[in-house]
Amino acid sequence: MFMFNRHLQVKPGHSAEAAPELIDLISRANSITGRSATVYSVILGRFGRMWIADMFSTHGELMAMNAQLIGDADFMAAQRSFAEHLDGPAEDFMARVTHVAGPLREPPGAVAVTNWQVDPRQWGASVAWTHQMADAQHASSGITQTVFTLAEPNPFSIGLCSNASSIDDIDAARSGTPDPSLLQLLESAPGEPTAGSMEGLVAIRIA
Repeated sequence: MFMFNRHLQVKPGHSAEAAPELIDLISRANSITGRSATVYSVILGRFGRMWIADMFSTHGELMAMNAQLIGDADFMAAQRSFAEHLDGPAEDFMARVTHVAGPLREPPGAVAVTNWQVDPRQWGASVAWTHQMADAQHASSGITQTVFTLAEPNPFSIGLCSNASSIDDIDAARSGTPDPSLLQLLESAPGEPTAGSMEGLVAIRIA
């Protein structure tokens, strides 16, 4: 299973107009394709970032959906209009889900995501360690954890996503003293992330 994300960086001062336009655009896309794509907005992390999220079984399934949208002239016109709010081109990510700890809620109301790049020589050990971390975080917080890997745009990248019902659940999980088992796991990490590659964010679902 793959998680598809299209990251959009909105120009400063355009968020108030861009958010409702994007929600309407994705509603149109879902009507055309019969899918249930969702929209998230970052509240902690890179300001002005929003993204479209969906799940696919194959890359071919994603390409077939894109062909449907490209064939709809009204949708493409609306997409070009929305693009005036963006600060640069969109970035597409197709992440392979390698592990889920807990019941997967689709779509979560809030997410906390950490991703980083590793040395290729430590790839297998790093993925296995992240699976352990996901299990430990789920046991500690009760929040479902998803582990994913990326080949593009930054090869050998790993992500850990907390899939919460609301931002209140994330606050509750972070308010207590860190579980000792999590601290022990951090000390046993197989290696350091590639310099400058680690990034974290918190986002809420807006559609």
